[in-house]
Amino acid sequence: MIVVCSLSDFENVCESIKPTHAISVIDPGFEPKTPKGIANHLKLGFDDIVSISDKGPLYRIPGQNSHIDQTLFTEKNAKTIADFVDTWNPDNSIVIHCWCGISRSMATATYTMCSIDISNIDRNIRYIRSIAPHANPNKLMLSYFENLLKTEDKISKSFNNYPYSKTYDCENNFAPITLFDINEMKEFK
Repeated sequence: MIVVCSLSDFENVCESIKPTHAISVIDPGFEPKTPKGIANHLKLGFDDIVSISDKGPLYRIPGQNSHIDQTLFTEKNAKTIADFVDTWNPDNSIVIHCWCGISRSMATATYTMCSIDISNIDRNIRYIRSIAPHANPNKLMLSYFENLLKTEDKISKSFNNYPYSKTYDCENNFAPITLFDINEMKEFK
């Protein structure tokens, strides 16, 4: 099972699901501690942006990490995620989280699902959309993942064909915990 959630739900989800693997794709400097019982925890810090803006730093929660410059997702990050996902057995659970559970984590979950079964990308995206009408994967991340998977923009095009229909403000209102089942995806009509 692939579980996608927000940072605020991460610890409780891990305690409940007891995954073998976890991926944190979160603002730089805000990577959480590894929850008890998780031996494999990948932590990557980058912003939910597609380009660096000249308008100055992004809003960050006040505190010691609020001064960090904008950080883009990179090809190296994509490869790191791919290598980590390769160590995960799909018979076990993996928890993927970002700040809100909508963009960075959904891009990572999309890569994970498509890397397991790339035979029908349109079906995979329809499955994701059926469970997560709020999924709005980071486009920069998708572009790097599509390069790794050699899908020629089929993932992005499918998401464009099935746009997200639910939004959350990600300040006070986070996306719900989302559960994806690889076998359900493979049989989705």
